[in-house]
Amino acid sequence: MSDNNPSFALDRRALRTRDRLASALIALGERNVDIDALDVAAIAASAGVSRSTFYHHFSSKSDFMVRSFVGMLVAIERAVAQRFPKRTSVLPASAIFAHIAGAPGLVRTIVQSSFFDAQMNAAELTLRQIAEVNLARLHPTWDKDRRTETSVYIAGGFVGLLRWWMQSGMRRPPERMQRAFDQLTRHVA
Repeated sequence: MSDNNPSFALDRRALRTRDRLASALIALGERNVDIDALDVAAIAASAGVSRSTFYHHFSSKSDFMVRSFVGMLVAIERAVAQRFPKRTSVLPASAIFAHIAGAPGLVRTIVQSSFFDAQMNAAELTLRQIAEVNLARLHPTWDKDRRTETSVYIAGGFVGLLRWWMQSGMRRPPERMQRAFDQLTRHVA
């Protein structure tokens, strides 16, 4: 696909806009802004876009919060898969812990927000899908039921650890959380 293709340009522009909105959220969160009290106009203004542009991409602030979090997880998976195509991990846990540790102010704000549970629920569903794809790659002889059961266990365990870590103020380093996740999944996949 070339850069002259109009649909490619729109996709790139949409990605740039979503990145700007996510960056604005991170900046606002790092300043300990109450995300629940924040309105769409403030997020859009901080990103340098209009409210109508925001609503072109997201149906509501809740949609933005959930889809941005899930988008981050998917982007991390893609980056790890591209860098390590023969990896043996089922989830990019280490990269997720490290990335989230890089925005402690935003994490504090999100944990206290009304969006946190929805983000964690959506994260679990997304991570199940990621785990199932990676299990199919790692264990091609497993049947679909076994891959599904295992992905439910792995994603649920990861999200449980992630939720606890974030709610407890991320007092443990990401490396320790990765070791805890490794212990949880050591004999599973």
